[in-house]
Amino acid sequence: YSQRYVSVHMNDLVGMKRLAQALAAEGRLAEIENRPAEAAKSYLDDVRLGNASVRGGVFIDALVGLAMESIGTALLERLSDRLDAKSCREIVETLETLDARRESWDDIVAHEHAWSRRAFPGFVYGVTRLMSSRSTRQTEEKGKQRFDDHLRNTRRLMVDLAAHAYELEHHQKPTSISDLVPAYLKAIPQDPLTG
Repeated sequence: YSQRYVSVHMNDLVGMKRLAQALAAEGRLAEIENRPAEAAKSYLDDVRLGNASVRGGVFIDALVGLAMESIGTALLERLSDRLDAKSCREIVETLETLDARRESWDDIVAHEHAWSRRAFPGFVYGVTRLMSSRSTRQTEEKGKQRFDDHLRNTRRLMVDLAAHAYELEHHQKPTSISDLVPAYLKAIPQDPLTG
């Protein structure tokens, strides 16, 4: 809990982002070699890495973690038409599990405030918080928007993959999202903004 920690930790985050890019490159190579199921596993590893890196972290951890997850989800979305039903089902199951374990935005904000209180103890924290309250609030709002957008995209990907698996197995598109529950989705994913 020091002010210096953030600058040191930034190097760790850069390394994590490079790892996410390496996983994406591994997946692209598998795609080029016509191994879509293997590519999907690499992309899903990106999602796992990003999801795990957020846990217990502060804003910057959350933003970098969301960026890593987004690499994986965007590539999975692009690849989805080339996947078989089994791969789609496995990916949906993993995404649902990761989504259930995800820390809420409120938890991330609480971690940020706890870290700030310890890094800037006593009077310094109070003055710093007071002086930066407007920018902190704006940062929290922008972060929440990115967090919710990412949740929406990930949950839409779950529905799309479940629908693709349904179509491959039933030779027709589902008539509604209810057709996907419980065989393809445990539950209908909730939109973070509208519920």
